[in-house]
Amino acid sequence: MSDSHEYSSEVTIENKLGFHVRPIQRFAELARAFDCDVDVEVEGRTASGKSVLEMMSLKGESGARMKITCRGSDARQCHCVLSFLARNRFFVEDQLDEELHPHRHLRRLAKMSSCFDSSVQVTRDGQSADAEDFEALRNIEITPRTSLEFTIEGPDAEQAETIMKKLLKYRFYVETTLNSSVQESE
Repeated sequence: MSDSHEYSSEVTIENKLGFHVRPIQRFAELARAFDCDVDVEVEGRTASGKSVLEMMSLKGESGARMKITCRGSDARQCHCVLSFLARNRFFVEDQLDEELHPHRHLRRLAKMSSCFDSSVQVTRDGQSADAEDFEALRNIEITPRTSLEFTIEGPDAEQAETIMKKLLKYRFYVETTLNSSVQESE
């Protein structure tokens, strides 16, 4: 990339099983929604953040430090999305986070929407809300299985739309096996 925008941060891999197949696939899929270059470094080993195979070679174990670097025209947005994913255990729900449950899908939608310079509006059954507004999202009663429409306007609308569609496609990355056991206990 010829663009000089660069964003970088370090996070600790908190997943019990480390940076394994499921988080790597999620990371790569979201990274590929952007034009910028993405590098991931774990303990001196570096890989493209858009390549599942390369990231598998990093062997990122639980507790290891991971550096995420994004370079290019949409690096800020990409870094915001990927660092949020990494700081939230790559949305791998091997343990229930009581603080985020039951509205973790809304927090994910609001945070991902805030990563973009575009305005993201969500519509469900004729009711609309600003996608960054957590309380407004709660008021239109969105669940991980809700069908939504997005109206996105702004300079990075294409990337924002791609990310929003991925959130819907994967039901906000709320894992159904954990979700069904939680519903039974409620």
